[in-house]
Formats: sequence, structure tokens, C-alpha cells
Amino acid sequence: MKNNYAPLKRQRGVALIVVLLLLALMTLLAVQMTERLHLNFYRVENQIQNQQAYWFAQGMEELAKVAIKQGIEDSDTVNLSQAWATRGQRYPLDGGEAVGDIIDRQACFNLNALSGVQPTTGSSTKPYIVTVLQTLIEETGVESYDAEVVADSVWEYVDPDEKVNAVFGAGDSTYEGFRPPYLPPRDWMADASELRAVNGVTAAIFDKVRHQVCAIPTTTLAINVNTLFERQAPILVALFSPRLSLSDAQKLIADRPYDGWDNVEDFLGESRIASIDASIKDQAKEFLAVSSDYFQMDTEVLVDRSRVRLVALLKRDSEDSVTVVRRRYGGISERISDNQAR
Repeated sequence: MKNNYAPLKRQRGVALIVVLLLLALMTLLAVQMTERLHLNFYRVENQIQNQQAYWFAQGMEELAKVAIKQGIEDSDTVNLSQAWATRGQRYPLDGGEAVGDIIDRQACFNLNALSGVQPTTGSSTKPYIVTVLQTLIEETGVESYDAEVVADSVWEYVDPDEKVNAVFGAGDSTYEGFRPPYLPPRDWMADASELRAVNGVTAAIFDKVRHQVCAIPTTTLAINVNTLFERQAPILVALFSPRLSLSDAQKLIADRPYDGWDNVEDFLGESRIASIDASIKDQAKEFLAVSSDYFQMDTEVLVDRSRVRLVALLKRDSEDSVTVVRRRYGGISERISDNQAR
């Protein structure tokens, strides 16, 4: 006898398969929607945290301005006993913390001071400030020849005159021969990291000198003897070369009065300096100071998983005014370069 229910059973089987396929498809869509929802949630959360970290960094900048103004308003000098100079300050935040330091940007050799320096007329002797940079580089452990090449090249790099004045200076043709080729700005450096682009500056040389040099937007070189650290003793050695040894310079900084020296004359009156020839002291005196106008704030803000680093150059225009010259975002303070670039 013919079975009339067989087609119906087959239709029911097909319907079940269709339902299962639809269920699987809906499940897959639900999983994908859930994943996208979570992704959007984390994206928005990260954006909120980054914004919080950004504004916390702005707040740290304002705090740095206040610290500089309050720390200096009752003093004619800038020294490391003042509130702004406290290292490694930590501030708890809602969901994170901020860590920051303020350093004196006049406790270093300003590379932009070489801009516009004229060669010595009728003499093969280099300008004093170029010689100081060369000696400073040598004192960090760089070979004499390499130090001379770097010092002359820095002079030409920031000098607006296209004429090459230094014996080992590099002109446009030198940089055009690099791979990739580029031209020197013949103007101020925006940051000391630009030193890496100067002819002759290898990664090893840059690592040795980077704590001794800086780039602030002025051609003035006024080194604050009240804010030098012992590791920056080579700066004093270079200024008073060849009459001041590295050990004496380090001892001079280590024995510095708690509030620093009141004036440059008091510094020059120190026993380790007083015995130096008057001609050498007179040359160095022009580039010494006991106060500062440029400071750098380096802060890192952590909010949950977000991290924002802000490095700001601050200028003290007067006793009650501190302005921001430039800001740089990004980077990790503990990052160590692999020095693979040549």
C-alpha cells in the first residue's frame, strides 16, 4: 500500500534543517554584535581615559608653573633647594597617578648659542664658545678628532651663514650625500634630539653628550652654576679648560652651598676657581649665571590602562609670569633606544 505521509515527513525534515540554520545564523550574528559592542565599549572607555590623562597632564603643567613662581618669587637666585626642584614627585589621581619632574634648562650647554657666532678675525683660533663645546664633548669620553668634527658641524648646522667657517664643519653638500639626503636648517634647533642629525654624531656619541646639552630658543649661553648636577661637571671643565680638572669640578658641585651661590663672583671666589688664571675666568664669567629663565617639565600620567607623557618647555618671563614655549606629547620615559640608526 502506498505511503502518503512520506513527502510530509521529508518536508518536516527540511523545515527543521532550515530552522537550525536560521538559529545558527542568528547565534553567529548575536556573537558578532556582542563582540562589536564590547569593542566599542572598550574604545569609548579608552577615549575617555585618554582624555582624562590628557587633561591631568595639562593640570600638571599648570602645577609646574605655580611651583616655579612660588619657588622663585622670594629669591634672586634659582637653586636646587627650591620647591620646583623636588625630583620624582607623585600625585595620586582618580584611577591612576601622575609622576613628574622639573629640570633647569640652563644647567646645560645651549646648542643654539652657536648660531650667528662669527669666526675669529685674522686668526686660525676657533671662537671660545665652539672650543668649549669641543672640550665638553671630549670630557664625556669622545675621541678628540670626533669631538672636533661634531663641534664644528654643530656650529655650521645652526649658523645662518651658508659659508663654511670651520675646518671640520659640514656644508650642504655633505648632508646631500647622506642616505636619505637632507639639508641643515641653518637656524635654531627645536630640541636637543636634533643633534642626532648633525654630521658626525653617532648613536654612541649622542648617548654620551645628551645630558650635557640642550636647545632653548635663544642664542644666549648662561649656565646656572646653582643647578648643575655632578654628572654635568664636564661643563665647568670645558669653560675653565685647561685649568680645572673633572674631579675638582665634581667636588665643587658636591660642596655647593645648600641655597647655591648668591652671585657669580661668589662662585668664582671658590678656592678651586680662584687659583685659575684671570684671563680664563674672565672668558668663562660671561657665560655663567645664578638664575634661570627656562625650565622643562616632564610628566607621565597613568589612568587605568592609558598613559600620556607631556614634556613642556616653560619660560619665566617675570617673577609672576611663566609661559609655555612648546609641548611634546608621546614617548615613554623609560624607553631605551636600540641605537640601530647610523
